[in-house]
Amino acid sequence: VLGIEPRGSQALTCVFCRKNDDCPNKYGEKKTNEKWNLTVHYYCLLMSSGIWQRGKEEEGVYGFLIEDIRKEVNRASKLKCCVCKKNGASIGCVAPRCKRSYHFPCGLQRECIFQFTGNFASFCWKHRPVQIIASNNYRDSLPCTICLEYIEPVPTYNILRSPCCKNAWFHRDCLQVQAINAGVFFFRCTICSNTDTFQKEMLRMGIHIPEKDASWELEENAYQDLLQHYEHCDVRRCRCKEGRDYNAPDSKWEIKRCQCCGSSGTHLACSSLRSWEQNWECLECRSIIYNSGNSL
Repeated sequence: VLGIEPRGSQALTCVFCRKNDDCPNKYGEKKTNEKWNLTVHYYCLLMSSGIWQRGKEEEGVYGFLIEDIRKEVNRASKLKCCVCKKNGASIGCVAPRCKRSYHFPCGLQRECIFQFTGNFASFCWKHRPVQIIASNNYRDSLPCTICLEYIEPVPTYNILRSPCCKNAWFHRDCLQVQAINAGVFFFRCTICSNTDTFQKEMLRMGIHIPEKDASWELEENAYQDLLQHYEHCDVRRCRCKEGRDYNAPDSKWEIKRCQCCGSSGTHLACSSLRSWEQNWECLECRSIIYNSGNSL
């Protein structure tokens, strides 16, 4: 009972939201306590209104004791979700006199805001915090400074503005993915690199910033590509019989990179360069320099 999947089930569902989706960016990590055959989404557990982390990190599930999880599931079983109309709504809006309860995924669907800080408060769509912009002088679209897709610069649930840079706008989804990848030590404004003011506002607006190192800090050999020089001849007619990737230092078959972009190259002989000291620009960079009337 208590919403726990029968032993041996292949698609374990979260005891709170009853979904078996495995979407870490949306619902947090999905974790199963095999001893008790109990599965939860991290965010469903964290945001549930009647449970607290009373154990150590390794106890129960994320430090939430099994007995407490069972009691919370039992409490929620008597509450109906105001979105899907099914029982098990463990999360309630913290606004005074608001009686709305919902499952975490249902709350996301209705654009509720969950604050992953302090008391882990939840706000329904009627009482959620909003960003107030004194005056909107933007007539044209501006790019999301993360994905660069153009958006209308008006604060909404899905569009957020940086508190420290008035021209920095973001998609909520872009911010959330960046926060998860960067972690609390590296998540900052993409324009001015402010950390404190930026993180406080994003936490207020429901962005989860995990207390972990950035994903690229944890990934083995994440910077390996940066240690390798570009070695490929990109001219239209490569004369080297050994191929475009052949590089023989101190010879006419040594590859020289474009002095502007560094991401194109040529053998010295393929571009009739007399010596390594001569500068070389690829066609794309050369056209930009020519059109701008500048020379290097």
